[in-house]
Amino acid sequence: MKKILLFLAILLAINGLNAQGYYKSFDHHDISLSYGIVIPDQIKHFSSKTLDDLYPDELYVRDRYSSPGALFLTYRHKFRNDFMFWGITFGMSSSSGKIYNMGQYEGEIKRKFYTGAFDWEYRYFNQGIIQVYSGIGLGFTFGNETFTPNEITQESTGTIANVAFQVNAVGIRVGKRIGGYIEFGYGYKGVVNLGFSAQLY
Repeated sequence: MKKILLFLAILLAINGLNAQGYYKSFDHHDISLSYGIVIPDQIKHFSSKTLDDLYPDELYVRDRYSSPGALFLTYRHKFRNDFMFWGITFGMSSSSGKIYNMGQYEGEIKRKFYTGAFDWEYRYFNQGIIQVYSGIGLGFTFGNETFTPNEITQESTGTIANVAFQVNAVGIRVGKRIGGYIEFGYGYKGVVNLGFSAQLY
């Protein structure tokens, strides 16, 4: 939380120095790079087709979860008016964890996810250097997983395929042509999504 607050404070300080007037933002194109934390693989109930085949009783659990987060590249374009935008996004994330079955350590599982989606954004405040918005996204996530047993046996691999979605409850962008933003929601971009974007005509 302290890092997030520091991120916002830096954005406000830097862009506040450049704010020379009160104007509306009517840029047609928005290209952004973002980093998301607390991704769905961390929150939702853990299941694995690979592990289901190895442990049919499905009593396994994942512990010591670790993930570097999710990286996304997004392009948005103005749609119909100056407050609605549509876009496409592509991203990737990964995770790892220890697998236990009935209390016994069995090995480590590593996963990689690749997501492509369409998203829509509505900016209900779009003045000066501040933009406040909400949005939704819908797409598809494809992934692969590798289970490495504790004992010296062959690795097991499998694929993951899911419908992907994102709900941004609120996002705040600070800046003119170049700005930073933070989004709070749930989905493929994580619960908190931090990024920088360039808005161009």
